[in-house]
Formats: sequence, structure tokens, C-alpha cells
Amino acid sequence: MCIPTIILGLAGGVLSIDGSFLFIFVSIFVLIFILNETLFKPINKVLDERERLGVGRLKEAKQLLDKHENRLKQYEDQLEAARAEAYQQLELQRRESQKVRQEMIGEVKTETAQQITAARDEIARQTEQAKGNLEAEARGMAATISRLILRRSISAGGD
Repeated sequence: MCIPTIILGLAGGVLSIDGSFLFIFVSIFVLIFILNETLFKPINKVLDERERLGVGRLKEAKQLLDKHENRLKQYEDQLEAARAEAYQQLELQRRESQKVRQEMIGEVKTETAQQITAARDEIARQTEQAKGNLEAEARGMAATISRLILRRSISAGGD
């Protein structure tokens, strides 16, 4: 027998469908169902889980990176705001200290001017007193000299 005769059957070229065909057909469907339940579905679950984890991890990593970048930006913004506030406070303190310094300089100048005026007044008073003392002494000496040289007395009031 040759192979075409077996495939085509003994009926002279017509395919003969017998009970074995139905058995093979049902067996194939049962095997597909069994393979699907025992092999393909678990493999597909594993592959889906793997893809989900891979994509999920990638998405989670992107979210974490975005969150980190946002926090970094907030930190930098807060740091910049703190620096600006510190510079403002420093400038305010510098202005206040400069104002206090100018006030102190003004007070010292006023006090010094008062002391100079008081010293000038005291010097003028002492000068007048010294002039008075010198004049009195000069008159006294003139009287003594004239009494000794001229042997006469000079009046104390005038010429």
C-alpha cells in the first residue's frame, strides 16, 4: 500500500471519515483546553506579571524621580528665600548700626563742641582774670619802682 491510498481510503479517492477522526478532533480540543489551563495561562500570567512589574517599576522609578526633583526644587526655592531674607536682615542691621553710629558721632560732636565752647569760655575768663591780675601787679610794681627810684608815691587809681 502506498501512502496516498491510506489517506484517501479504500473507497476510490474519497476521504473516509470514520470514528477515529471524531476521536482525534475531540482529543485535539481537549489537549488545547488542558494545555491552555496547565501551560499557556500560567506562562501568560508569568509574562504579564513580569511585564507589569517591569513597566510598574519603571513607572514607579519615574514617579520617584519626579518626586525627588520636586522636593529638590522646593528645597532650592526655600534655600534661596532664606538667603534673601538673611541678606535683607543683614542689610537692615547694617543700616541700623550705621544710623546708631551716625547718632553717636553726632552726640560726640555736640559734646565736643560744648566742651570746646566751655574751654574757650574758661580760657577767656582766665585770660581776663590774668589780665586783671597782671594789671594789678604791674601797678603794684610801678608803684614800688617809682617809690624806690623817685622816692614819691603814685596814686593807685590812675596816671
